Amino acid sequence: MSAPLIDKYRKMATFDWRKLKAAVEGEEHVRLKAEVVAKMKSEPVFQRDFRVLSREEHREVVHQRWKKIVEWGLFKDPYSDLENFHALTETLEAYDQGTSARLFLHGNVFGAAVKSMGTERHKELVQQIENNEIVGAFCLTEIGHGSNTAEIQTTATFDNGQLVFNTPDVGAIKCWAGNVCKSFLRRFRYTFCLISAHSATHVVVYAQLHVGGKNEGFHGFVIQVRCPKTFQTLPGITIGDMGSKPGCWQGVENGWIEFKNHRAPLSALLNKGCDITPDGKYVTSFKSASEKQSVSLGTLSVGRKQIIIFRLGIIAKGMMACTFASTIAIRYSVARRQFGPEKGAENEIPVLEYPLQQYRLFPYLSAAICIRIFQKTFVEKFTEYMMRVMMGEKSEELSEFSKEVHALSSGAKPVATWLGVESLGEARKACGGHGFLHMSRLNTLRDDNDPSQTFEGENFMILQQTSNILLGKVSSIGTINTPMSTMSFLNSNPSKFSSWSSNPVDDVLSAYRYLTYHLLQTTSSEAKKLKGAGKNSFEVRNEIQVHRAVNLSVAYTEHTMIDWVQQFVEEVEDVTVKRVLQKVLNLFSLFLLERHLATLYITGYASGGKFGEDLREKLRHAVAELKPESMALVDSIAPDDFILHSALGASDGRAYDHIMEEFRKYTNEQPKWVCDLAQFLQKRSQTSKL
Repeated sequence: MSAPLIDKYRKMATFDWRKLKAAVEGEEHVRLKAEVVAKMKSEPVFQRDFRVLSREEHREVVHQRWKKIVEWGLFKDPYSDLENFHALTETLEAYDQGTSARLFLHGNVFGAAVKSMGTERHKELVQQIENNEIVGAFCLTEIGHGSNTAEIQTTATFDNGQLVFNTPDVGAIKCWAGNVCKSFLRRFRYTFCLISAHSATHVVVYAQLHVGGKNEGFHGFVIQVRCPKTFQTLPGITIGDMGSKPGCWQGVENGWIEFKNHRAPLSALLNKGCDITPDGKYVTSFKSASEKQSVSLGTLSVGRKQIIIFRLGIIAKGMMACTFASTIAIRYSVARRQFGPEKGAENEIPVLEYPLQQYRLFPYLSAAICIRIFQKTFVEKFTEYMMRVMMGEKSEELSEFSKEVHALSSGAKPVATWLGVESLGEARKACGGHGFLHMSRLNTLRDDNDPSQTFEGENFMILQQTSNILLGKVSSIGTINTPMSTMSFLNSNPSKFSSWSSNPVDDVLSAYRYLTYHLLQTTSSEAKKLKGAGKNSFEVRNEIQVHRAVNLSVAYTEHTMIDWVQQFVEEVEDVTVKRVLQKVLNLFSLFLLERHLATLYITGYASGGKFGEDLREKLRHAVAELKPESMALVDSIAPDDFILHSALGASDGRAYDHIMEEFRKYTNEQPKWVCDLAQFLQKRSQTSKL
């Protein structure tokens, strides 16, 4: 047990893991990440152990790390230094998503809202934002309203030349308020997320505007909530923290705000396109209520482009989750030996030798690599789109490009994050009892990644955006031509299964094309049927989701992921790297398709049991083929041990040494309550003798 077997498994590989890492990530990206890690290792504030911090301790340490990173000047403008920005982002995401969120998640939202919805009268406030003289928070979500933002209940009522803010009921209390300011010192010229519950001096708040007894609808306002000298809240405002949250999010501060007859000047209204005269008349240049709402809603994520940027980052969270899960569980599966062909501890074999353990873990190893390739490709294509937008292009093709990237991002975010959270749960269980220890990091990582399923839209909700765009293509079948070519295969009715070829990925893509096409047809037919039965559009949209539209969105997305990874693999020059990446993709594609086996039979793609049996046999074979490559593949994706921070997943393979090193920190502990226990036992002993 004291002699690690990890190097034995590393020698089984048929390729150089460093070459694969460079091929998938890019040499410059690998180098820049290493520089960030070295910088972090040199600073005491980034050193950590496995002690569970209190909420206050956690937030304090995140604050100190945030300050240090800002002092380094590592936070770059993503548009002027994209490579450095991506390297820093990925490293911080792997180290601690809480620290990363403080730097990046809400960047520019407060300032962008004031600038995009405000006018000349807000110029001085904008200058204060630029000079870091105030700290701003963004307050949209309410206890009772998240996704349906247009129906928020907070009110702003015109009264005697002022605006009076009120929270009509508990459900209207603002929550998940996140702060954004330009930095903690003026010399830093980039936006950061700061403490909302404790340090916000101003907020952008969304409310229903009432003027002269009439509700003029959803509007944005900017108001002061605290005195910047004393940080005491202003009259009519109550602010608090939202309390404890799981995982790394304990270190991220979010607040709630309640208004009770808080009076603010008319200048609080962000009045682009609308205003209130001093005598209480509402004036607007908007031609319709929908146009007015679009201006307000347009800043919530700083437009559709910002939504896609956020989703691309969240797709990477899914990749990182699969990376951590497979790295920790596969390395520990070599250290952990259980049973063997003969009795005796010396005959026990590593649990990685068991086919069932491989089947539980290797698909997520393949997912970590394939999602990374897909996400990198998607970023490149989206960058091309953004360049055309920034050049001022206005064309029908660019409009189609926008719809396509929106459809794909709305599907890929759920697929990637579901796989990520699923992988961490499976890895925890596959590591047995020790996987439950805090020092494994698997439990914390699962908590860290759980909210990725609701970030920037709850997964099932945003899948509807994908299916809506796809359903809009039904009338164009035969002439569909999208810039990224992700929908072109829908132009013809794919054939049913006939036989397997020598390339399993080609076979999988053929099955996905059939699956997606027929799900599109059945979903569209169901919608027409419901409409013909008198259902309105709202009812139709909701009633086609189960077994129809959701499956359509997932199938379309997974087809694109597999297709893009296959195109990437075909371009790899190193023969050994190309060969192992093909094995990885074989497993990933078969793993995903097997989940749709029932639907494939239902839609008539195949009949009889042989297709399903063959698919599963090929899946088992793909798993077995990856075993000799698995440890080198893990090394190619694993972060530095300093970042990984797992007793079970360390690269030296000495899991039990690391576990005992942590155990010994608690040797002969004498907690205070032991005295009470001794007295209780003594009392029980005396009672029993009587």
